[in-house]
Parts: sequence; structure tokens; C-alpha cells
Amino acid sequence: MRLVTDPLLRRRIGPLHSVGYWPGGRQAAVGGVDAVLLSHLHRDHTDLPSIRRFGAHTRVIAPRGAGRLLRGPARGPVEELPVGASTSVGSIRVQATDAVHDGRRHLGGVTADAVGYLLRGSRSVYFAGDTDVFDAMAELVRDLPHGLDVALLPVSGWGLTLGPGHMDAEAAARALRLLRPRVAIPVHWGTLRIPVIWRARPGHNVEAPHRFAELAARVAPGTTVVVPVPGQPLELPHPGS
Repeated sequence: MRLVTDPLLRRRIGPLHSVGYWPGGRQAAVGGVDAVLLSHLHRDHTDLPSIRRFGAHTRVIAPRGAGRLLRGPARGPVEELPVGASTSVGSIRVQATDAVHDGRRHLGGVTADAVGYLLRGSRSVYFAGDTDVFDAMAELVRDLPHGLDVALLPVSGWGLTLGPGHMDAEAAARALRLLRPRVAIPVHWGTLRIPVIWRARPGHNVEAPHRFAELAARVAPGTTVVVPVPGQPLELPHPGS
């Protein structure tokens, strides 16, 4: 099964430029996608022109309240998933989880939950979406018989500062103590930029995943951190390796 989280398939959105934009593989990338998982309705996470690119066979799974925004642009079925509820995508069980973040669509007046997703299939994967660290993260993985395989954790953002409802490298490292994944992948860094800001402070955003890896080695030595390169595929370590 192929799942995509919070897709942005355009070269830019407003003042934000996409660093990981992949024009040569764009159509191939969306052609075989079984489901799109949307964590919340902010424009850099729910980009309606990107949603339109997916075919009628691709389901769109989104937080409760998001349907009226998405049923026009989406060519496939839209399913709202409240926090705690789950659905199946083939052999994968998809559960919406809590997230500490503002889920409103500021232009358009649509209000929906902000969520993460816990996926259970041949491996277990937690995609946090945008969130601050919260104690109940430990409860999300308590019932996994073999523990959590992979955690996708935000470690930064595209601006000069992080507002509430986000994690920096230090907060994401604290989340590792609660989740105890075998592999952690830092996300929400390095893929979007405002050129003027990046010229003023080059590299401030791309340092975050490496800071996260350093902290993880100290506070969660049982977790392997794999830092991706925006726009390039990433192979995960084999379970147990």
C-alpha cells in the first residue's frame, strides 16, 4: 500500500517556495497512491491544487470537519476520521490520534481537528502531523505488541520562530522517550522557505534534524535517527537491524 501525508506538489504556495519539488517524478509519484492522510487544514499541509492531482481511486482521509473543504477538490472519496477512530486502507489500519495544534483554515472559515496518524500493517508508523509534545503520546503506542517501528516527528518549521503547537529538536527528542520507536525520521524542516528570510539566516532550518539526531543519541539510545534529504527517497533499516 502507498500512503502520502500532507502532500504539497507545487513549486510554491503563496510566499513559500518548495525545496523538495520533484517535477520529473510528480505524476508517477501520485499515480499509485492508495490514500492521502491530511493532518490539519493549514495551507502548507492541505494544499487543494495538490489534492486535485490524485486520481479517483485515491482516498483522502482527513480530520473531522474537513469534508466540506475537500469534497470539491478531491476526485476520490473523502473520509473524515475523528480522534480515536480508525479505518482500513487495504491491510493497513489507520487511526487518527490527538495532536496539540490549531486545526482551523484561517481563510474560508472551516474548522477541523488537528490530528496525527498511527498506522498498523507490516510495520507500525506514527505520523505526528504538527503538534507539541504531550504526555499521552505514551498511550498511543502502549497496545502495539512489538512497540513502534517508525516515528515521523516535526523538528522545526519554515519561519524564523516556531509558534505554539509545534516541536523543535529538543521537544521532539523528549517525544522519543514517550514513543520509544525503533526508527525516528525528522520532518517539517528544509522543504519550504521564504527566500528573503533564508538569505537573512541561511541554514537555521536545516540544522534542526541534525540537532535532533544528537539529542536522540543521548536521551533515546535505542532509537535510530535517519535524516532524509528533501526530494530524495529514503530506505528504512530492516526491522531488528
